[in-house]
Amino acid sequence: MKAKTVTVFAPATISNLGSGFDVLGIAIDKPGDIVVAARRREPGLSFSVKSDKVEVPSDPAKNVSAHVASMMLDELKPPFGVEMVLHKLMPIGSGLGSSAASSVAAVVAVNELLSRPLKRRDLLRFAVEGERKASGTPHADNVAPSLLGGAQLIRSYLPLDVVSIPILKSPVWVVVHPHVIVRTEEARSILPYMVNLSAAVQQWGNVAGLTIGLATGDAALIGKCVEDVIAEPARIHLVPGFVKVKDAALKAGAVGCSLSGSGPSMFAVATSFKAARAIGRTMARTFSRIARVQSEVYISRINFKGARILSIRSR
Repeated sequence: MKAKTVTVFAPATISNLGSGFDVLGIAIDKPGDIVVAARRREPGLSFSVKSDKVEVPSDPAKNVSAHVASMMLDELKPPFGVEMVLHKLMPIGSGLGSSAASSVAAVVAVNELLSRPLKRRDLLRFAVEGERKASGTPHADNVAPSLLGGAQLIRSYLPLDVVSIPILKSPVWVVVHPHVIVRTEEARSILPYMVNLSAAVQQWGNVAGLTIGLATGDAALIGKCVEDVIAEPARIHLVPGFVKVKDAALKAGAVGCSLSGSGPSMFAVATSFKAARAIGRTMARTFSRIARVQSEVYISRINFKGARILSIRSR
């Protein structure tokens, strides 16, 4: 057996993008998670975690990255086992696709060790199982952009059908992560089971406009269409200071603002990096002043690469 070690980075994502609940997501440059995986002679998976976050499970039976890696090994049965280390850099419950980044980094790393690697899209079905493990629902709006990069539309879940949105140019995205934890399963449990027709019609129009705005790079259209009339009203109480922070972002020049995923992170759409930096500072200051919480600010255009291999070593 030829020895081989691979290091993979999987980026954070903004899912939902306001109106696109469970069907739209984009990859951003950072933060992200890293997985280092190596072939070993013994079959099965040897797993460990390196992180300063005590809430990250080191038990492979409870960790999403170990879960999806084991699924791949069980199904594909390579003539070797895998020793895998998850460098958990992203915060848990951030609304930035933390579990998705761990799952994606794991499946890409294991795949790279195979003699005949699968195509990237064929890894989606493994990665979504990490989301099922984490929240009970195999939603793909985080794993798809983290794995494939760019903007991804989930056209169908049964069967899973993911469409990459062709993009001419990207506006600048501002993400502010306050030091608050929102568990995805909790955020999903408080959503309404029924939606009135007028709200559904408004949401459909926004999703369609948002898709067009992403494809054309129309920041103003994207900003109008991130309006979410279904999930956001049910979830804003989970994020202290949400209304004030959103209002501050818009007054600072953002063309749109909403929750990133299920929160607590919030995103805003800007027309330039200069505007984005001012918006990010304003949002962070407002979180500090209103909610008494500190936060990190991330600014980037859409990340078109998605998960990437940082290094491969063979001997």
